[in-house]
Amino acid sequence: MNLTTDDGVRLNYQQTGRGPSLIFLHGFGGYQQVWARQVDYFSSRGYQVTTYDQRNHGASQFDPNLTSIHRLSQDLKNVLSLPNIQEPVLIGHSMGASVIYDFLRQYPDYPLAGVVAVDQSPKLINTPSWPYGYMQVTRTNYRQGLLHLGCSETLNGIDPYVFDLLKVARQQYPFNRDANQELVADVARQDYRSTLAKTKVPTLLVTANQSPFYRGKYAQVAKDNPVISHVAINQGGHVIMAEKVGAFNQVVEDFLKKLN
Repeated sequence: MNLTTDDGVRLNYQQTGRGPSLIFLHGFGGYQQVWARQVDYFSSRGYQVTTYDQRNHGASQFDPNLTSIHRLSQDLKNVLSLPNIQEPVLIGHSMGASVIYDFLRQYPDYPLAGVVAVDQSPKLINTPSWPYGYMQVTRTNYRQGLLHLGCSETLNGIDPYVFDLLKVARQQYPFNRDANQELVADVARQDYRSTLAKTKVPTLLVTANQSPFYRGKYAQVAKDNPVISHVAINQGGHVIMAEKVGAFNQVVEDFLKKLN
């Protein structure tokens, strides 16, 4: 299915199940298929699950003028205008989590039931006082460092079912990293630590103990905010929801139960 944003860009989305709304956001260079095991799991447990390809990704339309994460958080607001979505829980991985952080900043009064942010520091650029950003990225090398991984995202690979779906999606809709370098640079320049520190939305930070990109201690940024909790999952890399499917789904389900 497709929706058209307020600036005329077509976004591809899928909805499954009925019940309280869960909205899943993939990361930079990702595809909505990465959430396949979560779609199956939560739709069978009484939730309405919505996934979508962010603009310039997957089956959604390419926008040559995309340079700002603020546009992606506005796209998320457009997605939330779909029928039957009320007080949703937003669940984002990597850049998808940054889009949610930005949404919390841009729309602090939007009625959300909760937020789950998966393996994404609120500040990507490392400094002497903040060593919890993306790998060794600093102000001087972040443009180059964010576009070239140089390592595997996962610890031992991902779920075979998800792998096959992603393989097909990548073949059909190849992602152009170079064409999106201004977007990822803008993501890197953001600092959402104060946004998390003052949010009133119940938020779960999920980190991966073997993530190649982030040290889980970034979750300490919100230690003084009582609505924010943190769970670390062991034996998984950056794509933890497709690597340790059972553990991840249980962590999210436990969080959802606390919201009721």
